[in-house]
Amino acid sequence: MYTELKAQDLNPITTEVSETSKLFWQDYLNSNPAMVEVTSETNIKTLNSFALEVFHRLYYSPDPEWLPEKPEHQWARVLHNQLSESEEFQNLTLTCAGDPLGAAIAAQSMITNLYRQLEEASDEQEIDELDTLRAQARQAKRDGREDLFQQLQAQGQAMSQAAQAFAQKLEEKEGEGIGESVEDAEGEVQEKKDELEALGMSWGNESGDRNPTPTGEKLKLAALIEQRPQLKKILALAGNALETANRKRRQHQTETGYGELVGITTGNDVSQILPQELARLSDSRQKLSFYRDFLEGQLFQNDLQAPEEKGKGPMVICLDCSGSMVKGNRFLWSKALIVALVKLANEQERVVSLVLFESICYDPIYFHPREDIDQLIRLLVTSPTDGGTEFQRPLEQARDIIEQDEDYSEADIVFITDGIAPLSSVFLQEYSDSLEKLKTDLFLLEIEPKQGWSNELRTLASQSWVIDANGNFEELGAVFTAC
Repeated sequence: MYTELKAQDLNPITTEVSETSKLFWQDYLNSNPAMVEVTSETNIKTLNSFALEVFHRLYYSPDPEWLPEKPEHQWARVLHNQLSESEEFQNLTLTCAGDPLGAAIAAQSMITNLYRQLEEASDEQEIDELDTLRAQARQAKRDGREDLFQQLQAQGQAMSQAAQAFAQKLEEKEGEGIGESVEDAEGEVQEKKDELEALGMSWGNESGDRNPTPTGEKLKLAALIEQRPQLKKILALAGNALETANRKRRQHQTETGYGELVGITTGNDVSQILPQELARLSDSRQKLSFYRDFLEGQLFQNDLQAPEEKGKGPMVICLDCSGSMVKGNRFLWSKALIVALVKLANEQERVVSLVLFESICYDPIYFHPREDIDQLIRLLVTSPTDGGTEFQRPLEQARDIIEQDEDYSEADIVFITDGIAPLSSVFLQEYSDSLEKLKTDLFLLEIEPKQGWSNELRTLASQSWVIDANGNFEELGAVFTAC
């Protein structure tokens, strides 16, 4: 299998390839069985080498440095030329240059699509290396075995003619399917980028990235996401939710503006300077004094008090994992909300913990997405249990975290559920007092709540929302503005 290949064994067939490209492509083969299947279960034995060359052109250099041409490799030379003539491919090289993850994903997508074209042109005829046959013929010549030499020579000529006919068929197609394959590859790269960014991971290892994730780990994660359709759906939902949330937050900031006018002060904020001060600019006698006061921050301007920002501290998320959460889209939505909330916390450098509960309450999970990505993925691929629903224990555990861990001082509690569970009036009053004392807000997210939903938990919530699990992203925008 190709997964057992060493980087130095990945030999190019038509163009030069850097050692760095070989190493990155080997990482991708090791983490991606789908690519291994495409390149191993084929009558074109050197397809893996061609895939390496395409990766190299996308990642390292779009202009091929040709190796001496062999008849059996003419098909690859033809495809390289068609790629060079493709405007779509030239644009894709600009997107993937210096990006091993994007180049690997694009190369796989292109090879998967092009293989259908290759298979049709080859008529399932074996397109193989001639080097072994040539070596055998030379040995037979040295050994004086003229009959064997003639036989091997005839086999080689027939194989060479078949390879050239195969290349001619590809050339006659004049790049048919190349543009579509490249466009599909570009879409695949963007999709994977969105999925990783939904998990709070940067696509590349940019300067300033606090804990950059190694490219090899990202390659493995991209392969894992591809293998799990449910995970892809979760990340797509989370991405849509965050897109709407960010739009709502920008709208909220525009509407609230700078805050409430409480008086007049001095400063040099051009947007808040009083009109009479600006009028000094039209008077040549006062212009210089205006500039002096501006530099010294002594111009009269509006004194604005910024609106109180809620929900910007640590978060403790309580997630209902009872059996009813697996019905419909509740499972997908609950996990998507977790991804979105954790990414939001990461962007704002807020600590976050997660309490999973059903009829019992599990130990809290403390994680930072960049440091504990494996833990987050395990959570996302875990199915809900068949248990019931108990609210009091997770509420108590969330409160304990806030009381006992100074990192969670004045944290917000985000409670995600679809169910009903009894809470005594004594507990409700006592817990309400605790929230006030701890300066903690409780946000309630009800995912397709059951009929007869009790208002008991809502009495504790600063704000609550009902998520219909059909994609009401506008409602989610308000959720993330608050949280």
